[in-house]
Amino acid sequence: MTERSDDRLRAFADLDFTPLQHPPAWAKPVRRLTRRMPPWVETVLVALALGSGSTLLLLPFFSGVLLASPARTVYGVAVAALSIAVLVAVVLAFRAWNRRHGRLLIPVGPELPEFAAANDMVFGRTSTGAELPAPAGFEQAEQRISMRLEPAPGSSWPPFVLGNRSFLAPKSADHDLDRDGPRPVTRDDGLFVAVPLGRRLPNIALLRHDELSGSNLDLRTAYSMGLEFDRAFVLLCPPGYERDALYLFTPDVMAAMIDDAAAAQWGAEVIDDWVFFWFPPSAQPGAVFEEDIRRAFLIVERTGAELAKQAGNYRDERVGDRAANLVAEPGRRVRTRIAPTTRIAIVGVVWLIAAPTLALLGGALF
Repeated sequence: MTERSDDRLRAFADLDFTPLQHPPAWAKPVRRLTRRMPPWVETVLVALALGSGSTLLLLPFFSGVLLASPARTVYGVAVAALSIAVLVAVVLAFRAWNRRHGRLLIPVGPELPEFAAANDMVFGRTSTGAELPAPAGFEQAEQRISMRLEPAPGSSWPPFVLGNRSFLAPKSADHDLDRDGPRPVTRDDGLFVAVPLGRRLPNIALLRHDELSGSNLDLRTAYSMGLEFDRAFVLLCPPGYERDALYLFTPDVMAAMIDDAAAAQWGAEVIDDWVFFWFPPSAQPGAVFEEDIRRAFLIVERTGAELAKQAGNYRDERVGDRAANLVAEPGRRVRTRIAPTTRIAIVGVVWLIAAPTLALLGGALF
């Protein structure tokens, strides 16, 4: 692979980061994680906490039954103690992981409007993000982008969109906000920076190894790009588009992905004519840090530009008109699956009801 240069910004060399370097006195540090807890472990811990919490909440309502005899009283105290122990253990598990794999940094989210004003950019609290393509399985969902940052119209900066993206359940014709309440969030992608590529490409996802259990993409579509690249990412692409991935991810593109994205715990996904880069995890979802903002601009000007240059010559040979800016239907999205975390969450919902029920049934035996 081509040797990479240093991490100094060039296209964004004139950015003024001063507004991000003076956080308010009330700002509290948050742990920026160097390694995320596996999503399936997170989900199991949350499910255990919910089951224990529901048991604790319901025990007082059945105190008459549990205090009917000394044996039942002892049993009730034991169940309460066990539930408290599980809750404490879950909290300690998250704290221990965050302390071991996290660094304390000050979030700079509140300073982004001032940063945008100082650098000829536009900052928006919330937008629909209708121009950004949706990932596989969420094409019909409605997007919401908060903390949106992008170049102002007529700006000389390279094009990009930075923000926090989530998806809402499709709006039904008879949905009433006052009657039905807000629609549920069906997916939260977290912080991202997206770069337009100029041409539509096959859907290609570069997943970090620690996020595989939380992905809804079919891991059977994984394709090996070589030992060094495979250590950094698991590449997924639609069946039959492996050669297209090899064409797009040249040694220069792969080197940029490894050095600029993987080295700082970023993930990536090509969707239609955009490439999305996902921010690294933090102990507080949505927290954005100055070092990650700097890294985002480096990725835009180097990795995004490298892939956009290669994308300019791409043509899907399965489309009849080779000049058309199209990708054949099979290549537009990677196959999906039910993520392991979703399966665990379903079991967790059952456990939320089953845990207190089993506890009460056990008390009836005494």
